[in-house]
Amino acid sequence: MAGRDATVAVVRCDDYTPETVDAAVRRAIDLIGGIGRFVTPEEGVFLKPNLLQGQEPERCVTTHPAVVAAVARLLVEHGCRVVVGDSPGAGIVYNEANLRRGYSRSGFTAVAEETGATLNYDTGSETISFPEGEAVKQFPIITPAVRADAIVVVSKVKTHMWTRMTGAAKNLFGLIPGLEKPVYHFRFQDEYAFGRMLVDLNECMKPRLQVVDAVVGMEGDGPQAGSPRTIGVILAGSDYAAVDTVLARLIGMDPLEIGSTRSAVERGLLDPESIRTVGDDPAEFAVPDFRKPSTYAGGRTGVWRRVVQAVVRRFGRTYAPRPGVIAPPCIGCGKCERICPVQAVTIAEGRATIDLARCIRCYCCHEICTEHAIGLSRSLTGRFLARLLG
Repeated sequence: MAGRDATVAVVRCDDYTPETVDAAVRRAIDLIGGIGRFVTPEEGVFLKPNLLQGQEPERCVTTHPAVVAAVARLLVEHGCRVVVGDSPGAGIVYNEANLRRGYSRSGFTAVAEETGATLNYDTGSETISFPEGEAVKQFPIITPAVRADAIVVVSKVKTHMWTRMTGAAKNLFGLIPGLEKPVYHFRFQDEYAFGRMLVDLNECMKPRLQVVDAVVGMEGDGPQAGSPRTIGVILAGSDYAAVDTVLARLIGMDPLEIGSTRSAVERGLLDPESIRTVGDDPAEFAVPDFRKPSTYAGGRTGVWRRVVQAVVRRFGRTYAPRPGVIAPPCIGCGKCERICPVQAVTIAEGRATIDLARCIRCYCCHEICTEHAIGLSRSLTGRFLARLLG
């Protein structure tokens, strides 16, 4: 852990008015050393928000544009050349038209106009070797991130059906080109294996600064179908695992139930006891009843926690909720078919169908559906196990 700083700034931010957000972001970054600690003038910075596939800010699917603007403004003032970009969710083709649509809907087009940052429309990618990786030795990475001198991540706190929570570490998965993402869901069909891959990705690309939009997060069955929930805070730090540990605790999750955080701890990249918070007291913002995703079985300790984990591993497919198509909202757009890593989804006569025998319960279809046409339910045995484990 030499050279890693586990300090995390916690700063109150009551709403998304530009003045309030700007003050909170500046204070948070100042508390951990100031923007000059992370970037130098004239550097090219790739600013990576959570775009998913672009939704209106009030839906809490994407990083709020006020937070993206505050970070971009600070970087531009420091003399950096700032490019804002992301690769949309894997059900969306990674092309200029979809990027323009996503940027506009999420408010990022206005961010660029207001701050002097530019938006990325380069849809190329390059293969980056990472021989030190434990799970992955090379990654396809979108070109603007490869060419940048520094990466700054501006994430959104949300629950996540697959990774339980999406924050700092998970946000970097957007550096994988859109239709390449299902490959990783196919290769890493266990959420902890997926977490090990995310650690490799973060260690490979080494983002310098993490800022988290936790003013209003998403609870329930995120990252797209959940509900907004106020938390009222901005987080900042240099270490993704430390930031995610503080974030998980704020929303009442066990950090070690998050695959990427567990992997970082197991590799000796993070000692949870070494995390230091500065700024405001995290206890003021804790939301212990933050509604968890249907797949979350955390919160137990000791022997019972080990029993829970053993049962979930042994009966994972039986316990896990099953995706199913809700007929009226389904418009047959094909996003779920494109994103499915095991070709379990097909479109026929204008409606999606899911082959549960093939389904690996990665919930990519649920994540990508903007029509909320993918529902989740458990089998009778699964409901029994859920009650037992609850």
